[in-house]
Amino acid sequence: MKTSPIFAFSHGLLAAGLLLNLPALAQSPADSAPIDIAARRDSVVNLERHIEQRELRMDQLIQDIKTLDQRVESKVEEIVGMLGASKDSEESKVRVARLKADMIVGLKKTIDYYKRNEDAVREQLKKADPNVPRETLEKDHQIFRNRIEKRVGQITQLASTFTDPKELEKYEVISTSYWNGWSRDNIAIAEDWKQNRRESRHTDAGKTAVIKGLQESIDYQTKRIDFLKEKLKGTNLTDLERELFQSEIAQNESIIEQRKVQIEEFASSAPPETESLDRNTAHNMELLIRDSRADLREDFFSIFRKYAELNRARAELKGLTDNLAARKAWLADYDAKNPK
Repeated sequence: MKTSPIFAFSHGLLAAGLLLNLPALAQSPADSAPIDIAARRDSVVNLERHIEQRELRMDQLIQDIKTLDQRVESKVEEIVGMLGASKDSEESKVRVARLKADMIVGLKKTIDYYKRNEDAVREQLKKADPNVPRETLEKDHQIFRNRIEKRVGQITQLASTFTDPKELEKYEVISTSYWNGWSRDNIAIAEDWKQNRRESRHTDAGKTAVIKGLQESIDYQTKRIDFLKEKLKGTNLTDLERELFQSEIAQNESIIEQRKVQIEEFASSAPPETESLDRNTAHNMELLIRDSRADLREDFFSIFRKYAELNRARAELKGLTDNLAARKAWLADYDAKNPK
């Protein structure tokens, strides 16, 4: 049975000792002990059953991971959409702006986590004989990359909804007093000017941080390309390493071009239409998002815990299938040399 999970997370948990408890291969015909062919054939049947059981467990883990992942993605999109459609009012002050800023920080943390695991999968791909099938690792690596790009898009989407500063009069007349035929205007700082200034601080900080993050991504990819090009000049690289380095360079060049487009579009785009929230509505949204993000954190890390288990099962399954192939090869050789 062929399995193909959404991701592959390598946490250093692929223990080499997992295969130590596997049944040993039968002795060769050259050994002095008598050969129990029936027992050897039975061991193949038992090992096939063992493999089927482990494959079933892996399928269950994969389904659990898919369910959790779909729930996480749905909830993230819901929160981003809810915040993106809202803005502050004089009553809510900057409650909504702070929620947006906090959500952007949370999205950035998930990118960092995905990136570390993407790098770990890439290291596995460099091995001539990884513990996980190469095709599975390549699919997982691509999905990590897709998740990272999705989070970048959600960050820019949310940051674009910060309220743009307005040119407003700082002072307004709040009342006029009269005395002996003279009038006097009582001046105070306008409330809408205060609100605009409060929002502007968050807008400037948020948008500056997003552009900085995109530029840092460009800088990192550029340095990585330079590093890989230097590595390619070496003469002791395997064909596999050379192919992987060239592929990564092409991918990083594509990311750089994408980041440049994102910076340009983000800097020039006008904010979308948003709805002002009063104090109570903003407070209720804050409570809702707080609970939702707590659920998200639990589901997110549950995914990684299950992937750690999946990786252990993958390594064990590979050892079992290698063992089975060796047993079948021995029996085929024995039967060829000992025809009935």
